[in-house]
Amino acid sequence: MNRLRRFLIAGALVLASCHPVSLNTARAPTWGSPHELRIGVVSDPYSLNPLFAVAQTSIDGASLYTETLVGLNDHNELIPLVAERVPSRANGDISSDGLSITYHLRRDERFADGVPLTSRDVAFTYHVIMDPRNPVSEPQPYHEIAALETPDSHTVRIRLRRPWAAAVSELFAMSDFGYGILPAHAFPAGTDIAHADWNNHPFGSGPFRVTAWRRGDEIVLEPNAYARRRPALRRLTIKIIPDRNSMFIALRTHTIDLADLTEEQVKQARALADVRVVNTPNNYTVYLEFQTQRAPTDDPLVRRAIGEAVDRDALLKNVFLGLYPPATTEIPPVLWAHDSALQPTPFDPKSAAADLDRAGWRLINGGRYKDGRPLQVEFSFLGTNQQNRRLATEVQAQLRAVGIDTVLRGYPSTLYYAPASAGGIQYGGHFNMAYGGWYGGTDPEQSESLTCDRRAPDGSNYSRFCNAEYDRLFAAQKVTFARESRRRDFVEMQRIVRANAIYDFLAYPTTYTAINPGLRNFKPNMLFEFWNSEAWDVP
Repeated sequence: MNRLRRFLIAGALVLASCHPVSLNTARAPTWGSPHELRIGVVSDPYSLNPLFAVAQTSIDGASLYTETLVGLNDHNELIPLVAERVPSRANGDISSDGLSITYHLRRDERFADGVPLTSRDVAFTYHVIMDPRNPVSEPQPYHEIAALETPDSHTVRIRLRRPWAAAVSELFAMSDFGYGILPAHAFPAGTDIAHADWNNHPFGSGPFRVTAWRRGDEIVLEPNAYARRRPALRRLTIKIIPDRNSMFIALRTHTIDLADLTEEQVKQARALADVRVVNTPNNYTVYLEFQTQRAPTDDPLVRRAIGEAVDRDALLKNVFLGLYPPATTEIPPVLWAHDSALQPTPFDPKSAAADLDRAGWRLINGGRYKDGRPLQVEFSFLGTNQQNRRLATEVQAQLRAVGIDTVLRGYPSTLYYAPASAGGIQYGGHFNMAYGGWYGGTDPEQSESLTCDRRAPDGSNYSRFCNAEYDRLFAAQKVTFARESRRRDFVEMQRIVRANAIYDFLAYPTTYTAINPGLRNFKPNMLFEFWNSEAWDVP
C-alpha cells in the first residue's frame, strides 16, 4: 500500500539542499481573491477520514483539518502539534528501557465544534486503528503497542512490546501516513466507523474545517474558529481536476493557485512570468527491483550485469528530462542515515558482459544462452503510465546491447499491486525486474523493507531477499537510541543491499509545485506540502 500511494506523487527538480527553493525569482503579478486559496488535485478522495487515506493528496489534505501528536517542519525535524513536546529520553518522556512513551497533550486544543481534545480522543483513535472492521491504511505499526493508558485527561502513556527507536516518528505522527486524532464524541456507535457520516463531513483540531465535499468537483474548507493554529486564509478550496493537462490549463488561466507539476510541465511553468515554481527534495527513491527467487535474476551476477548494462545517465536525461539526481541507495540524502560514500553503479557494458560470462551465459549471435536456453528477463511496470512505458522501452534496448532479451509487461495498478491471492504482480512475484518506487517516512527505518519477515506475499519485500546480517542490523537499530550508532547500522544495511544487487537505483525525484506568486509561507517538507497551512496567505 505504501508503494502504491507514494508512487503516484508527481515528480520534481534536483536540489542539493534539504529546503524548498523558489525558481522564477523575479517579482510576478498575483491573482485570485485576497485570503483565499485554490489547490488543484487530480483525484477525488476515497474518504476524508485520515485513517483510511491511501492517496498522497488525501493524506496531506487530512492535515488541514485533523492533527497528529507530532508533526514535521520544513527542516524535516519533528515538532509537537497536539503534544506539548516531542517525547525523548532527554526530557524524560521515553523511559530508560525504551518501552514507555509519555505524551503530554496541550490544554488549548479544541475540535472545530468547540469540544476540547483530550487523552480520551487519542485512546479512541488508537482503538479505531486496531478495530479490524475499519479499512485502516497501515495499522501494522500500532501492533507494536502493548497497552495505551490515559492517566488523566491530558496524558497518554504508551507501553511498547519491545524497544523501538522510531516509535515517536511513526505512531500518531506525520510520517508515511498521518493519523490525525479523531473526536470520540462524534462517533456514538463506537469504534466501527467504516460507514460513519463523519468520514464525509470531517472535523478535527486542525486549522480548517470541511464545510462542503462536492464529489468530483471540490472540497471547501474554512477556518476552525477554535483552532490553536488559527489560519490566515478565510477559505481554502481543493479543486478536483480530471487530468494533469487540464490542471496546467487551470493554473495558466488562474482558476487555481497551486498545483504539482509533471516533468513535462516544468519547462513550461518556468517560462510563465506570472507563476512561481517551488521545488522540494523528497524522501523518495525510484529504481529497478529484482525478484531474487526467480530465475534468471536469482543469480546475483545476472542482477549485477543488468545494473552495469543500464545507462542511468541516458534515462535521467531522456525519461526524467534531466530533472533528478541519480540515486545511490534506498535511503535518500534528505535523511541523516544516507550513505554518501556510495556512488551510482557505473554504466559499463564490458563488465556486464564479463559478469554474464561468469554466470555461464554465452554470447551466441547477439543473444545469451545457457544449456540451450536464452537469457530472458520479464520486466513489469505500470502500463497505464506513459513515463513508465518510455523507461521500459529504453531499458529493453540497453539490455539487448549485452545480449539480454527483455520481455515487457505493462499492467494496470489494480493488478500490479493486488494481493498474491488475486494474481498481484509484485506480491505474487510474477516478475524478474520491476520498475518501482518507495516513499519513506520521517525515520530512515521506514526506507528499509528487506527483512526476511516482510518477504512477499506476506509483506512489501517484493524482491524476496533474505539476509541474516541485514536482519541483525535492522533489529539492532530498532533498539539503539543513539543516532550515530543507528546511522552505522543503516550504512551497513545500504552496503548489503548494494553488494547483493537487490535494486538498480535510478533517481531521487523531488516535487515541483507551481504557485500563485502572491502565496506566502508555502514551505513544504520532504513528505508533505500542507503541514503549515495556518501560515499561508494570499494578501
